[in-house]
Amino acid sequence: MKRELGEAGLQEKEVTDLKEKIIEAPLPPYVEKQVLLEAERLRLISTASAEYGMLRTHIDWLLSLPWTKQECGEVDLVRLEKTLTQEHFGQEKVKEKILELFSIRKLKKDLKGIVLCFAGPPGTGKTSLAQSIAKALGRKFVRVSVAGIRDESEIRGTRSTYTEAFPGKILRSIKEAGCNNPLMMIEQIDKMATDLLKGEPAAALAQVLNPEKNSNFLDNYLGMPYDLSDVIFVTTANIVDEIPGSVLDLMEVIEFSGFIEEEKLEIAKKFILPAQLKKHGLTEQDLRFTDEALKKIIRQYTVEAGIRSLQREMENLCRRCARAKASKEFPSCEITTENLEEYLGSPIYIPDIVPKKPEVGVAIGLAWTEAGGDLMLIEALKMEGSGQVISTGQLGEVMKESIQAAHSFVRSKAEILGINYDDFTNHDIHVHFPSGAIPKDGPSAGITISLVIASVMSDKPIRNDVAMTGEVSLRGRVIPVAGVREKVSAAHRVGIRFIILPKGNEKNLLDVPEKIRKETKFIFVERIEEVFKTALLDYDEDQKGVEEILRREIGKIVKVQKRKAGKKKVAKRR
Repeated sequence: MKRELGEAGLQEKEVTDLKEKIIEAPLPPYVEKQVLLEAERLRLISTASAEYGMLRTHIDWLLSLPWTKQECGEVDLVRLEKTLTQEHFGQEKVKEKILELFSIRKLKKDLKGIVLCFAGPPGTGKTSLAQSIAKALGRKFVRVSVAGIRDESEIRGTRSTYTEAFPGKILRSIKEAGCNNPLMMIEQIDKMATDLLKGEPAAALAQVLNPEKNSNFLDNYLGMPYDLSDVIFVTTANIVDEIPGSVLDLMEVIEFSGFIEEEKLEIAKKFILPAQLKKHGLTEQDLRFTDEALKKIIRQYTVEAGIRSLQREMENLCRRCARAKASKEFPSCEITTENLEEYLGSPIYIPDIVPKKPEVGVAIGLAWTEAGGDLMLIEALKMEGSGQVISTGQLGEVMKESIQAAHSFVRSKAEILGINYDDFTNHDIHVHFPSGAIPKDGPSAGITISLVIASVMSDKPIRNDVAMTGEVSLRGRVIPVAGVREKVSAAHRVGIRFIILPKGNEKNLLDVPEKIRKETKFIFVERIEEVFKTALLDYDEDQKGVEEILRREIGKIVKVQKRKAGKKKVAKRR
């Protein structure tokens, strides 16, 4: 009647315009039907009520989402490989794994969504590598952080009937991307909190990532399924063991290793320095670095697996140079090892110093840390006592067990080492790991501990040009360890060219840069006796002390005499 009389109100006109907009929008039939019903409800609700605003916001959200599928074309492997090579240095295994997975996607068109998990220390290139993949594939890139979320509504959203309703993080990111097939990076999934009173966020995230279920992902705010099957999901984590099991089973985990010094040096010269010069309005003539200065920054001002601290230090140097150039104090700056401390101050980290000469009870071990490989000097001392073994240096349970196993094995081989058995009961042994403020644990120091105990008990010095890593069993078998690439790089950095490794780690040398392999001699061992033979000076496996030989022979004679005396007693009783 109002329309016939020409008295249609603003609300009527708004609903009519909204319906036309809904019909013109590229919506699936089931979505269009639902949205038209909600638009019709607006006629019956007062514009002044809160429900009107909630319903209108819900309709706008449904219209703003990209519902129709978009074509991305075939995966261009040549372009992908070229992009990864140009924009990232190192992480060759990661690049190979990515190319393999997308090769399968190219061959099998109906392959369901790929879910990758980039796991590794901060600053190793997880996010930037995902951005490069999105760029090479021609997809939008969006980021979602799930660190610390306790409520599953952060993933699924809340019901639209609530006053402060909102959609979940996933659909908010889809709206931000403006397409339904972006590359979505879900960051820090190992830091999701758990709060059973508000639901399980990991279970909600598992529904998002599961290729069998995410084609009908139901967000509570939308109230209808949304297809996430065309989205490429990439997640990040620092520690794989802390990822919820329900989520971990759905992903292909790709481990990112820390950068070694040689890689950091190349990254600093090829990527960090040009970017910082451009950011601060400088040119290559304004600020120059020598290679030795960059190495000093890496060794003494940063201790990390990634490159974030290195980037900050170079940014500080660029700021100092920019100020000098702007004030016309210096036309250009050249950073060398001599003037580096004038810009950055005193070194923050003092590296361990290799012993200058062979010493009794001092060996060079190699350790893996979150910041990469490092030297680990192990010291031992023999003193009069009651046979106790003392260990200091903030050690974990695994390291303490290694000390006990090493002590027992050395004691069992006292004859070969020329050690008097009574020395083990009349002397205490103190095993010390310097840098006591740093916690130490892990199965990789067994052969080094065995060597220092054997050294102090036999008074034989240990070579100071040999570093080693490997665990030892109670029977003297050398067990393979992890982190060979980082450990070998740490030894090469301080000038050590002889490294003892377990025989089982020989295959891991393929991960070591070719330059380091050529300049280093590797000694592979299967038994701890081989370590003694290589690293202990004046060691001769076949040489026995005269006292030891006499004691053994006397022991045999005493046993024979006791046996004969026993037989005589038995004969007399009969």
